Amino acid sequence: MRLIALRPVLYLAHQYSVGDQLPVNNPGMTEAWIEAGSAEWREDVESNSLPKAIPTTAIAGQMGMTDSGTEDSIAGRVPVTPERKKPAARKKTTARKKKA
Repeated sequence: MRLIALRPVLYLAHQYSVGDQLPVNNPGMTEAWIEAGSAEWREDVESNSLPKAIPTTAIAGQMGMTDSGTEDSIAGRVPVTPERKKPAARKKTTARKKKA
């Protein structure tokens, strides 16, 4: 069980944001936060069960006129083509012993 802030909390010169774990070293303050609705007890969540983040940023580069004359492509970026893909990794073979 963890005590989680539901509102911003300033305690002992430290600002806790919403969702941060609050210290439980002072039972009086812990009760006050719960009664005021500033914090609540939550069960620990396993890190494996959390959803993975999906990046949503744009591709690096600058939109503009390129050498080929197109305006909708990204200038200064190498285009992604099948020819530029990395070849499949080779299987490692064990060294053969020479017969004498």
